[in-house]
Amino acid sequence: MYFQNLPQQVWLAAMSLACGYAFWRGGRPEKLAALACVTAWAISPLVQDNHNWIDPQWGVGAVDLALLGVFVWLALTTDRVWLLYMSAFQLLQVVIHVAIMVDKGVPAMPYRRGLVIWSYCTLVALAVGVWQVSRHPDP
Repeated sequence: MYFQNLPQQVWLAAMSLACGYAFWRGGRPEKLAALACVTAWAISPLVQDNHNWIDPQWGVGAVDLALLGVFVWLALTTDRVWLLYMSAFQLLQVVIHVAIMVDKGVPAMPYRRGLVIWSYCTLVALAVGVWQVSRHPDP
C-alpha cells in the first residue's frame, strides 16, 4: 500500500530524508511542515481509489487541499520565505486535482505524474528551508 513498488520506495526515502532533516535541524515551522507531510502521506493511501485512476481522486484531493491550508497558515504566521515556495508547489497539486475534476479529458498518467513532480518540489523546499534555518538559527 505505501511502498509496494520502486517509485513509492523512492518517495518514502526522499520524504524520510527531508522530514527527518526537518525534525533534526529545523525550527518549529519546519517540524510542523514535516509533520503535515508525513500525516498527508499516511492518510492519502487510505482515501485514494486504487481501482480507478481515470476519475478524480476526491479523497487525495481533499488531503492535498488540507495540506495546502497548513502550508499557507504557516507561511502567513511565520517569517519563513521557503514556505511561500512550498505553498505554491502544493497549490499546483491542488490545481491538478481541480483540472481533472473539471475536464474529464485530462489523461490519468499526466495527472499522476504532475502530482509526483510537485510533491518532490515541496520536499526540496522543505529541505532548503531547514538548511537555511540550520545555517542562521533564530536568536
